[in-house]
This record gives sequence, C-alpha cells and structure tokens, in this order.
Amino acid sequence: MRPWRALIDFLGMTLPALLLAALVTIVMADVIARNFFAMSIMWAQEMAVILLGATVWLGLSGAAMQGQLFGISLFVDRLPSRAAGYARLLADLLVLLIAAEVIRAAVAQISTARFTTFLTLGWPKWIMAAMLALGMGLVIVGRLLSLADRYRNQRP
Repeated sequence: MRPWRALIDFLGMTLPALLLAALVTIVMADVIARNFFAMSIMWAQEMAVILLGATVWLGLSGAAMQGQLFGISLFVDRLPSRAAGYARLLADLLVLLIAAEVIRAAVAQISTARFTTFLTLGWPKWIMAAMLALGMGLVIVGRLLSLADRYRNQRP
C-alpha cells in the first residue's frame, strides 16, 4: 500500500504544485512580453489552459487522498459518530461511482476528438480528456486505499 500512496502523493500533490509554478511562470512571462515588448507569446494561452486543467484534475486526487473533499467533509463531520461512518461509506461509494462515470465520459471524448488539435501547440485536444481520466483514476485508487485503511483500523 505504501508505494501506491507515495505515487498518489506525488501525482496528486507534488506534480500539481510544480504545474502551478509553471503556469504562473508562463503567464507572467506572457504579461511581461505584452507590456514591455508589445508582443505575446504565441503558445502561452493554450499552455496555460493545459497546465490549469492538469493542476486541477491531478490536484483533486491529492485533495481526495487527504480527505479534503470539502462538501463531503463539511456534511459528514457534523453527523453523530455512528451515522458518520455510514455517511462516509456512502460518500466514498458515490465518489467512486462519479469518478468512474467521468472516466467513461473522458474516454468517449478521447474517441471523438482524435483528430482535432490546439491551434498553436498542435497537441491533440484529447490530451485534456486523458488528464481528466488520469485524475479520476487516481481519485478512485485513493478512495479505495482510504476505504481499506478505514476497514483495517475498525476491525478488532
């Protein structure tokens, strides 16, 4: 379990932080280029979109692994301890179901957007859907690891 947790920690927390740093750097460079040199960096906007999407979708898996899914935590933490266990289990099952459906939708997007590209970068547009599917796959693995840990800790 430890290697899986380390992988999710890297992909869900460290990598999104690095992507966010790259995003800020690219946007700042584009703003400086526009203000001081009266020209924009051609690929900056599309790269910013890709980096923002990757940051959010991969960062979601890190948030889920840390138990920081805000709506779920806010609701479950207010319940009595006996009801909270059942509500947390139901919430985990719903998160798993939703993430699986998002992966299914991302795969459908990938299969229909094979030949379209971002204008400047020339990257295929399905790369965004692939990052979304990866992020949701990491959410599923993280939730399953959390369920296994919770079940192991509750057993006598």
